[in-house]
Amino acid sequence: MTAEPARSIEKLGFRRWYERQLIECHAWLVTCLLCAFAALALIEGLDFRAAFFGSLVRGAMAFAAGLLSWITLQRYVAMLVRANRLAEHATCGKCGTYGRFSFVEGQARVRCGSCEHEWPIG
Repeated sequence: MTAEPARSIEKLGFRRWYERQLIECHAWLVTCLLCAFAALALIEGLDFRAAFFGSLVRGAMAFAAGLLSWITLQRYVAMLVRANRLAEHATCGKCGTYGRFSFVEGQARVRCGSCEHEWPIG
């Protein structure tokens, strides 16, 4: 596990961190959809019988919007997978408490805030 999620989880708590991750990754999804719609609209407006330079610019803009859509989709999936992977391991195996843990220093393990049980966070 990288240090960035660990710092954020320690600062905010797991539940607030998870909520913010879901909000942020769905903002990436909205951006992806808007870029995809823009790319499709630009492609639909292509007219190769008109001026070459205008069609070239429109085609380049459609390519850029499509590429940005692909990049934001990848970001959405990566954030969602990471958040869900951590959420699957956020329940204490001993007492069943969800999302109340602190990280064990220097390890990819967490300690339950209720019963002090330790487990790997994954």
